[in-house]
Amino acid sequence: MSERITVQVNRRYVPKYTRTTFQPGKTPSETIVTIAGTRAPTQKEFVTGFLRQRGKDGAFVNEMYNVWNMLRASLNKPRSTYPSFRKLIWNMKKENIIVPIPEVEIRARGLLGEAPIARSYYRLNPGYVEDE
Repeated sequence: MSERITVQVNRRYVPKYTRTTFQPGKTPSETIVTIAGTRAPTQKEFVTGFLRQRGKDGAFVNEMYNVWNMLRASLNKPRSTYPSFRKLIWNMKKENIIVPIPEVEIRARGLLGEAPIARSYYRLNPGYVEDE
């Protein structure tokens, strides 16, 4: 499934501030990202927003990485590398911001696929969402 991203930028002047909202698009594979402020979201802001929009279903790392780079391309920013994005996910998992989805839930949703390596799905830690 190829993810499609639509970026809308609302450049009102708020120094060193950004607000990013994620909404599902007209098709299941489309995500609409609205950025307000004077800077693009950081990777951490992006991941938390993206996973908040996905809810309990979560997302796997490569999916988030591809959408992140589509967002960067639409803002005319350079691509980031997969190892740096994976390191961010590892740090967020260590800080207990995101949690891996148990494999039992993934199998129940039929999302394992034919990949030789099982994908790691993540979602926001419910405690982190309540703390914000």
